[in-house]
Amino acid sequence: MGYGIAVDISRTVPQQGGKPQRWIIPIGGGLLAAVLIVVGTPHVAWFIRAALAVIAFVYIAGQSAAYLWSSTADQG
Repeated sequence: MGYGIAVDISRTVPQQGGKPQRWIIPIGGGLLAAVLIVVGTPHVAWFIRAALAVIAFVYIAGQSAAYLWSSTADQG
């Protein structure tokens, strides 16, 4: 008793290659956020500024990189 429904369970995640230039924006955005935190907080101790800059870099760059990683191949 078949209903004509086929399910493909052999789906794999395609390898994300693409252009290396597409990673410039996430890295640049993370660096910009880190630099703005360091420049904008001159009255804060250096180790707190450094920690905040690292957190900002990882968060901003990570969000952008995750978006690029999950998207399909380059459109242009």
